Amino acid sequence: MLSLFVFDLRETFDSVPWTVYFWLFFAFQYFIYGQLVSRLVVSLNDYYFYYGTGILIIMTFNVSTWAGRRFVEGAHEGRLKYLLSLPFTRGELFLEQVLLGLTVNLIRIGPPLVLILWLAQMPPVMLVTSVLVLLAMSFGIMGMMISLSFIAFKSFDIFSAIVASTSAILIRFSTILYPLAFLPTAYGTVARLNPLTYGSDLLRDTLNFNISSLLDPGLSAFVVAAVGISTMTLGMALVPRALEGVKSS
Repeated sequence: MLSLFVFDLRETFDSVPWTVYFWLFFAFQYFIYGQLVSRLVVSLNDYYFYYGTGILIIMTFNVSTWAGRRFVEGAHEGRLKYLLSLPFTRGELFLEQVLLGLTVNLIRIGPPLVLILWLAQMPPVMLVTSVLVLLAMSFGIMGMMISLSFIAFKSFDIFSAIVASTSAILIRFSTILYPLAFLPTAYGTVARLNPLTYGSDLLRDTLNFNISSLLDPGLSAFVVAAVGISTMTLGMALVPRALEGVKSS
């Protein structure tokens, strides 16, 4: 399993431009678009920093979604069929994919996170706590996306549609880019049902962001942990069964 992890990690970063794209995406969103938006949002102090942490969460979500899709694409490319012939269990294959996703996430969001904390003059300890929160969110998102893989083995088009719509809903109906106190009542009610809201507020709580409307950090930590554990447990239960008799297209 470790050999497969090293091989997958090397293969992932063979495409250096893709990693650079993530950093360029962050640079454009934060230094150009973020500057423009922060000048418009004058009702919230330091919205520029708030927006930067939101971009980090979106990047975490995108990498975690990629990790789930990669697992499914392996089946349609014939790669998964070969992996199932190797001497490790389906559960170990699932864990290897999760470990790969967490590592790739850490490498791709690490430099932008360090830059934001440096610009905000945050102490080094904030780097540790914020990384833990982002990885916990990544854990839950990957579990959810990989759990949906049983749909993809029947219809990849349906899986892609579900992932795209789920991503759009979770990101937009949350507090990633908009504080809960400034949301309309109906919008805020939906946002409170979104686990990304709790992850977003927990990240900003760990960074001591001064917003009185942030959700209780204890509740946020509980929701993030519960989502991660439940989706990973579901994934470990569903994936081995979904892989039975899997065929490449």
